[in-house]
Amino acid sequence: MTASTDALRILIVDDDRNSRESLGRALKRDGYEILSAENGKVALEMAREHEVDLVLTDLKMPGLDGLDFLEGLRVVRPNVPAILISAYASVDTAVKAVRQGVSDVLEKPIRLRDVRRAIKRVLETHRIGVRERRTERSANVPREMAVGQGRLIGRSPAFLEMMDMVARVAPVNSTALLLGESGTGKELIADAIHAGSPRRDGPLVKVACAALAEGLLEAELFGSEKGAYTGAHAQRLGRFELAHGGTIFLDEVGEIPLQVQVKLLRVLQEGEFERVGGTETIRTDVRVIAATNRDLEEDVAQERFREDLYWRLNVIAIRVPPLRERPEDVPQLALHLLERAVKSTGRERRRILSPEVRGLLANYAWPGNVRELENAIERAVVLARGEVVRVSDLPDAVQRSQGDPTLQRRAVIRFEVGQSLEILEREAIRRTLDLVGGNREAAASLLGIGLATLYRRLREMGAEPEHDDAAEAEAPDA
Repeated sequence: MTASTDALRILIVDDDRNSRESLGRALKRDGYEILSAENGKVALEMAREHEVDLVLTDLKMPGLDGLDFLEGLRVVRPNVPAILISAYASVDTAVKAVRQGVSDVLEKPIRLRDVRRAIKRVLETHRIGVRERRTERSANVPREMAVGQGRLIGRSPAFLEMMDMVARVAPVNSTALLLGESGTGKELIADAIHAGSPRRDGPLVKVACAALAEGLLEAELFGSEKGAYTGAHAQRLGRFELAHGGTIFLDEVGEIPLQVQVKLLRVLQEGEFERVGGTETIRTDVRVIAATNRDLEEDVAQERFREDLYWRLNVIAIRVPPLRERPEDVPQLALHLLERAVKSTGRERRRILSPEVRGLLANYAWPGNVRELENAIERAVVLARGEVVRVSDLPDAVQRSQGDPTLQRRAVIRFEVGQSLEILEREAIRRTLDLVGGNREAAASLLGIGLATLYRRLREMGAEPEHDDAAEAEAPDA
């Protein structure tokens, strides 16, 4: 049987090639889509690059063993269930495995029918999460996109909504205006739009409008003739000429002076301009992507920005959400930035974020957004004395957030009027569990319900086994 495009996807991790391939062939015949990896490190890379519905992993492997791999998996794909396969499974190992989110443990030598039964049990238990992942794959919604030297990473609703806009805007030639706070990654969004456009083989020219004085900015954008100003010893081509046939990205467009705005408006309307000090009219075919962290409507009201230019730029607006609105993305972003920082700083040994650090990063408000997170991770990589990054390695502001609620993020659930209470309740439970790292008791306390009630709700959502009498017995509802 051949796996369909929306088939359940299983990642098999085993250093024994024969075992890995034979199990993969059998499960592929059952209709599953199979990914396979020979060790935990390769498996983590695959989990980052691909959505998976279930992981089957061996325990004893060279390098990153099964339990270490599962610890990393909880950061990369926190909601993906796993089955551990081992010839060395002890009670202690099983306890550790359960703490790492393992749903079942199979002892070697395994029988195919036992594997099939275990897969069926686990997928039934996690059926809602599996269904959501299949829907997203069928809709071809990007969760991670490599762009130039950077990477767009996320799984939060806010991120996916933004990427849906990017996917729809990229193929057309319309001007796009990126709205968002500093450090949210607007330049990467511009890269993604250009990469997905018919102009992808043309140039992508970027201009940091806030970094240039008024006179220099005009010459930078439109070029200048020899002798146009002191120091102009030769003709100079502007960014709009250099971007012909491609895309120009005007970062912080709200900082452009009014005098230059007039000339920019003409380019957008007519596709033509003159160089500074010149009389020759030059035509250019350029797509414009602009970005700003300012309130341009307020600037228009205060006559700091031309209204006609605002409407020319604001053909399609894309809001780039701040990091505090996409807390689900912080763990995966932190892991990606950690690996990049290790490489860029020349560290020979890998770095691992301690559980305390992961919790702190997830709960911090990040006023500086992704840029602040990137700086915090790089600082931690440099200052860490060993392989494990500790809280003391983080910037002071992040450390202080432990005892200062004003520095902690506030999770927000967005909903439409008329949305069912059942959906809102499920989202509240899911987001609260994310916030407390899956701790059921802490989640029940925050939600104001008994632990037994929480377990019942999770079973109804398909996120808990059908029978968990022990948990209910330990914490009866008041």
